[in-house]
Amino acid sequence: MHATEAKKKVEDNTLDNLVISSLCLEDKRAIYEFLQDPVVMRFLGPRRPLTDEEASEWFELELNAATRHVFRTKDTNDLVGFCGIKVIDGVEDFAYFLLKAHWGKGYAVDMCRMVVAIMPASKDLESVQVFIANDNSASQAVARKLGWPRIRESVNQYEKGHLYRISR
Repeated sequence: MHATEAKKKVEDNTLDNLVISSLCLEDKRAIYEFLQDPVVMRFLGPRRPLTDEEASEWFELELNAATRHVFRTKDTNDLVGFCGIKVIDGVEDFAYFLLKAHWGKGYAVDMCRMVVAIMPASKDLESVQVFIANDNSASQAVARKLGWPRIRESVNQYEKGHLYRISR
């Protein structure tokens, strides 16, 4: 795909099989299953399944999130996952996460490309943190495919990893 064609698809909020969408109340059950799955949550949030109360709070916050985008399959409108920036402890943190049914389909790379493409050109990408845990080989592969350089070692409250830099 040429750069011009890719840009046009992103402008239309689609890339290959994905479309940027909105979270809706009908997604609540799927989101709860996602947030309460220990395998899915291994590298997300508190690194454990969320309680019903925590999942409800997370869902309500995401209904109105402006900088983290919802992705769906273009053909079936299935919820795929989320990607974008969230401010955590005063730091802009870029992340993506997919429902387990959509792992291994290349959607993470497409979601990241779409979100980066719609970020304002004035956005200082060096100020955005991208932390990937040392044990998260799938996300390391996504960063390599995107051409995001590994900047330095880092540690969060859960594990050791590296910070990566987003590139356009």
